[in-house]
Amino acid sequence: MDWGTELWDQFESIDKYLQHGFDFGEKYSKFIKERCAIEQEYATKLRKLVKSYQPKKKDEERSMFSTHKAFQTQLSELNDIAGQHETVAENMMSNIFKESQIFFNEQKIEKKRMYQEGKSLQIALDKCEQNLEHTKKKFEKEWKDCERLQANFEKLDSDTNVTKADVEKAKHAWFAKKDVVEHCKQDYGAALETFNVDQHSHYSTRMPQVFQGYHAADERRILKIRDLMVEYAKIDKKVKPIIQKCLDGMETAGNAVDPKLDSSLVVEKLKSGFLIPGNKEFEDYTAASSLNPEDTQNGAAKDPESSGEFPEGEKKRSKSFTASQQNYKRSLKAKTLKLDQNLRHSVTANKKKIISMFKSSKENFPSAADYSHLPPEQRKKKLQRHIDDLSKEIAKQQDEKKAIVKMHGIYTANPALGDPTSLDAGQKAVDAKIDKLMTELQQYENWYTEAFGSLQSSPARNSAHYTTPVKVEPLAIQPQTQNKYVSICVSFFGDEFDELDDFPEPIGTCTALYDYEATSEGALSITCGQVFSLLEADNGDGWTRVMLGNSDGYVPSSYIEV
Repeated sequence: MDWGTELWDQFESIDKYLQHGFDFGEKYSKFIKERCAIEQEYATKLRKLVKSYQPKKKDEERSMFSTHKAFQTQLSELNDIAGQHETVAENMMSNIFKESQIFFNEQKIEKKRMYQEGKSLQIALDKCEQNLEHTKKKFEKEWKDCERLQANFEKLDSDTNVTKADVEKAKHAWFAKKDVVEHCKQDYGAALETFNVDQHSHYSTRMPQVFQGYHAADERRILKIRDLMVEYAKIDKKVKPIIQKCLDGMETAGNAVDPKLDSSLVVEKLKSGFLIPGNKEFEDYTAASSLNPEDTQNGAAKDPESSGEFPEGEKKRSKSFTASQQNYKRSLKAKTLKLDQNLRHSVTANKKKIISMFKSSKENFPSAADYSHLPPEQRKKKLQRHIDDLSKEIAKQQDEKKAIVKMHGIYTANPALGDPTSLDAGQKAVDAKIDKLMTELQQYENWYTEAFGSLQSSPARNSAHYTTPVKVEPLAIQPQTQNKYVSICVSFFGDEFDELDDFPEPIGTCTALYDYEATSEGALSITCGQVFSLLEADNGDGWTRVMLGNSDGYVPSSYIEV
């Protein structure tokens, strides 16, 4: 349907209709803007939530359990979901909101131009019509004047009392007016013809072009809104598979929770290596009674009733005395148990205080280099970890030595590339470092062997230190009692005592930029987006040592961002 012919008299209404369409487009743009704000706010709150539940440094050891790993996976996937919501907000802002703003601003300018054009055409036609009305009214006025003059002439001509000169004068005025009427008639005819031509051109050519411009602008507006609505759905649809993949990852992580695995990890983490203590022997306090000093001095206490020293008349008094002695023993035992319980409560209440005192005085009581202050099982783990670290460092230094030797050969074959003697200092330093590491490795291997020997020789003897409550001594203890005191604290505080161990101190954090699958011993597999603790910076060989949870190793420096 053609707006120019169907709506030829609805110019103002069409202009208002198009304005309403543009207002609707701006309303839709406002909707997109508010949706973007909601998505951005939701993503921000999700990231804040994930950050608030990230494990603290003190909880890193517990991250080995399957429940903790599953929760960390859920946090990671939730963080990715937050990123998808940010992507939705960014794409909607750039692809819909900004584009719609540009489009509707341009269309408003175009509508204003078309309105001014249609208005000017309407004004021109109105002026032409006004000119026609003016000539018509003039022609009408002159014709009425001519008729009046004609009637006057006829009246005078029929009157016999009027002079001939008056009659001639009236006739002359009548004919003069007839000439004026003829000119006005011609002007009116020309104006009418001009108006009809303009009006026909106005409604058949000029205004239909304006209406066609309105029609095209309205169709562009409708198509643009359609495209924006489709783009809105596509942006949401595009992130749904990624969000679904994140949800699938959460489900997989939840299904990976294994109570048996966690139970075995608890055993592996808390196992001390000591044997269960045997039965305690009965201590007979009556065997060396202090009631008869002379008998005690002679080396044996006699039973008055069994020895026959008392007459039969004294047996009742002897039995009464024995019952009193048994009551005394029971009372003494009850007091001992109560004192023991009070001591346990006191030690538990001061646990945190003692740990903080241990931390503050760590310099006064440094941990032994061979980890002899730890239980056998924990000592074995520490020594094994140290041996593995030394082996990795030795392998790293040996690779560096091979590189230096290779470079030395290249410089020797082609002196133009460099001086071979410039590498001697570096090679000596690497050799010295390897010798030092080898010596240290040998020492730790010897300690490891000793740990296995001591573990098999007398495991039950030291286990008493970990099971018997002992009165808490002040920190000002003698060096020879230090190991015993540490053993007591290990028995009471369990894994909290591990906070006093010598863990490598991180020097910062880094983020994986790409996936990397470890193919050699000492390397660590990483996944894009993971955050690690930085243990050792790149020394020039292209590798960086990082730690994630309880695992540490070397990764390519180009694969991470510090």
